[in-house]
Amino acid sequence: MILGLEDIPGGTPLFSFFTWLALSGLFYLVCYMAVLNVLDDLTRNSLLKIPAMLGAAIPSAGLMALFQYKPFVLGTLILVANFFRVRDKIQNTPEKWEKIKINPALFYIASYAYIFLLIALALYFPTLAPATGE
Repeated sequence: MILGLEDIPGGTPLFSFFTWLALSGLFYLVCYMAVLNVLDDLTRNSLLKIPAMLGAAIPSAGLMALFQYKPFVLGTLILVANFFRVRDKIQNTPEKWEKIKINPALFYIASYAYIFLLIALALYFPTLAPATGE
């Protein structure tokens, strides 16, 4: 006889928690750290930063919707972490930016617009699923 997750006390909820934890870590690294830092490096102080960040929120939210992930806790974590990420970037300008004076308002507006749109779309996309006629 083979034991399944249902046979272990707390097995299914525990597995669900570890899956959620792994997805949270994946989305934190990919949809937050990688996307925002790459777009910051590409756009620097350009006003194209805002539409680039808003455009990047669509596939990121689609990825969350694909995995049926609801970013409630992750969204809160990202909102707090973003403040410190931008503050650090403003205080310690990366050497590869050749002493460019960073526009703090542009960085805060663009990154928070990305985060809010990401969360809103990740919660909205699953509602677009076609209804089954059962």
